[in-house]
Amino acid sequence: MNPADPPECRRRGDVPPAMLKPARLPRLLRAALGDWLVIAACWFAMAQGPAPLLPLWVIVVAGRLHAHGVVQHDACHMRREAPTASSRMLELLAGYPIATTLPAMRYHHLRHHRHSGMRLDPYFKDGASSRLGPAVVGRLRGLVMPVAWIVRAYVGCAALVVPRLRNVYGRFFLGERSDADLRDHGEILRCLRAEPGQALFFLALLPLALYKPGAFAVGYALPLLVAGVCNANRVIAEHVHVPVDDRRPATIVATTLTHDWDWGGRLLLYPRNIGFHVAHHLHPTAAMDCLPALHAWYCEHEPGYGGRPTQPPQRFRITAWSSSPAQRHSRRPPWSSR
Repeated sequence: MNPADPPECRRRGDVPPAMLKPARLPRLLRAALGDWLVIAACWFAMAQGPAPLLPLWVIVVAGRLHAHGVVQHDACHMRREAPTASSRMLELLAGYPIATTLPAMRYHHLRHHRHSGMRLDPYFKDGASSRLGPAVVGRLRGLVMPVAWIVRAYVGCAALVVPRLRNVYGRFFLGERSDADLRDHGEILRCLRAEPGQALFFLALLPLALYKPGAFAVGYALPLLVAGVCNANRVIAEHVHVPVDDRRPATIVATTLTHDWDWGGRLLLYPRNIGFHVAHHLHPTAAMDCLPALHAWYCEHEPGYGGRPTQPPQRFRITAWSSSPAQRHSRRPPWSSR
């Protein structure tokens, strides 16, 4: 092994099985219902409480909408099975309100894990970790993401009957980066069949938005935009955005970041333990409840794991960060201190 290469996570196979329990639908449904109880309490406070506290309630609601995304995220890592009443209820509670179906999230998110930091990674933002411009633009995308994803549902409905729209649907809305023809793609068709439910959800909200536009804007639309920015920020902050060409555990650790921000993170930026992102990428099917214990286990048993939460561990270096072999040997990653 090249001396500049990072050590592998050799203890990964020694993780206690109790820390790797997969997500279960009943637990995810309870989490989604708990978030809705908090949202309902905030709506009551918005209606009955003092106006100066409105920004606080907007932030709390945004944090719970962001948490819905983490609940859906856990669901997309479960074994794919035929839809059930429970999975459809979870989609209604935690997916539709943030403008995503489970098949849509599964499509782009599992590709992120499969190609993290590579050409086909839909979340990769070149330069976002080292240059201000891409970092700011990447985060501001969160302001348009909720609107784009609402539009996605109706484009998807149209693409069910107009096949030539399926390439636009997959590439623009789901981040597909391959050159594949998506018109008869099985996963794209699965996503399209889920879109009518999402489209009906927003049509059902339209009368409420017209009847109480102010309450709708403050209680739902504005928190959804804030949640979108938080999600976009997380996509930028969770990884070091430099190209790689392998999926070795050491590469994952070197280009993935942990953010353990206690109550502040749980409230808004990194809800439901998603901030323990290195542990998540090493064990994607482990439930969100397992991630703090997994992180602690690796910190104790794996030398070099778990450096400062806002930068990659300094002991882990990758040489596959650039696309050119000459560049790999002549330049250092932007986080290198030497």
